[in-house]
Amino acid sequence: MRDVNPAEPRRQHRVLARRAAARLSVISLFALVLVAPGAQAATPRAAGPGAQAASAGCAAPSSARSAADPLALSPAPGGNPLSGASFFVDGPSHGVAAGEIARLLGIDADVPIGHYLPAFSDDESWAHFLDTTVASRLAQASATVQAQVAELEKIASEPEAQRISIFSEGGSPAGIAAFTNKLFCHNFTADPGTVPIITTYLMHPVLGGCSSTAQINAYMPLFRRRVNAIVTTTGTRRVVYLLELDAVGSSSCMASHGSLPAWERMLRYEVDRMATLPHAVVYVEGGYSDANNPAYAARILNAADIHKIRGFFTNDTHMNWTSREIAYGLAISRRTHGAHFIVNTAQNGHGPKLNPHPTRQGVEDLCNPPGRGLGPQPTTSTGYPAVDAFLWTYPPGNSSGSCHGGPPSGTWWPARALALASAANGQLGPGLPSRPY
Repeated sequence: MRDVNPAEPRRQHRVLARRAAARLSVISLFALVLVAPGAQAATPRAAGPGAQAASAGCAAPSSARSAADPLALSPAPGGNPLSGASFFVDGPSHGVAAGEIARLLGIDADVPIGHYLPAFSDDESWAHFLDTTVASRLAQASATVQAQVAELEKIASEPEAQRISIFSEGGSPAGIAAFTNKLFCHNFTADPGTVPIITTYLMHPVLGGCSSTAQINAYMPLFRRRVNAIVTTTGTRRVVYLLELDAVGSSSCMASHGSLPAWERMLRYEVDRMATLPHAVVYVEGGYSDANNPAYAARILNAADIHKIRGFFTNDTHMNWTSREIAYGLAISRRTHGAHFIVNTAQNGHGPKLNPHPTRQGVEDLCNPPGRGLGPQPTTSTGYPAVDAFLWTYPPGNSSGSCHGGPPSGTWWPARALALASAANGQLGPGLPSRPY
């Protein structure tokens, strides 16, 4: 079976870029100065140059689905449909880490964090930005900026998951359709020919983790229209969908209050609709090992028709060790007729920061916990046949709340991104080899 790490060429590219910078007498520093600029919520900007042409040429391809190769890869991937896929890496216009590098180098430095950078077109790629703008400006930058750029490259060079949520273009079905179309027809032109990773977040932000059956049923008509908007707009395009962050992981209160069956019906609707997409590989959220029981998670996943899609993903909003998530996922897989899964490794390079009072605080400190680091880099070479990939299900460096000095949740926080990158480690679990990078 061909099993290739899709991020490896980009990491090699980053190394070569650094060697080129060294030939230009760029000085390397190991000390970092972490400064947290003020943050504002993201606002959309007008489409950049070439957007009209991109939109006109954005018709979804028409081709029959191959069950063995839904992403239409060449050569065919074998048992793992993600193997050999090159995943979307964002450029400086929309990519949070690439955009931060641009600001550090004096480009659009006055544009608030969270806003798109007007200096770049939608189709400016990370690779082109690195080879041209970064290569030409880095030697003149201060030693501190050079060091910060080197750290941020660890994030910018990896696949960046996109999110479709109730906040996308106002959250109406029409707004969600427009945002989905914008991703495929504008944002993704920054890395043409690659496969984007998209998460959905339509359930938890509306209903929370302990809604009643009546509340769930009341939201169901709008929820269906939102899901249908995504499915219709996606059409035959190639994509990896990771459905509904926290859907299983935060559902235990509903189980104790009798509303879990209604929650499962809602989740099943999205799974069933996404399963109709011919060139999508779909996974649904499966919880986290330090908060959920595998049997409990498997029961919900079976009720949500997991047999119709590829599988599930774990650790999406947690930072538990990869090795523990693998054990948890394998236990679920055995209970879901062999469903495959993905582990989020965005911030688990040092495992979780445990709370002193887990009964009332939760097991992990999930709000910008200090002392964490980037985890294992995205790869399809996991060493476990049931584990399709380690991926980052969100950009590392996004704030998870106002605690520990952070900006509002979901806002890019440069100081945290730099701290995570400087502590990056591919260690899979306690007692296993440390692999700083």
